[in-house]
Amino acid sequence: MLTSSKKSREAMLLFLRLTVVFVFLWHGIPKAIFIGAAVQKFTGMGFPGFLGPVIGWVEVIAGSLILIGFQNKWANLLLAAVIIVAIAGVQLPKGVTAGLERDILLLAANLISAFFGPGLLSLDNYLAPNTLPVGPPEQQV
Repeated sequence: MLTSSKKSREAMLLFLRLTVVFVFLWHGIPKAIFIGAAVQKFTGMGFPGFLGPVIGWVEVIAGSLILIGFQNKWANLLLAAVIIVAIAGVQLPKGVTAGLERDILLLAANLISAFFGPGLLSLDNYLAPNTLPVGPPEQQV
């Protein structure tokens, strides 16, 4: 049975997952669908154009995995790598902007979700219910 604090933890992990998914799907779907625009945008930022749709599909696929809570750790770490490149290559050269703040928060959310796991309401938990972290490492049994 879940205690009140464990229920709150599970609710917050789910909220964090859904927030990350919303942002990455919101930004990834247009890049994956509108290939020409994604190529042009990435070329304009100094990146190889082909990376636009590739990153779009990475965001859509990893975001979908996080949504269902499957391979949560790896999907979050992959998106964290995408965000680190976005911070270094796009946001930092502009200075402190809302985009930089957003990306830092997304990076934090990805790392927290990767570290704490997707929570009980996830495919990872359904497939291997006794292997998910239940708190910080010193509290795990």
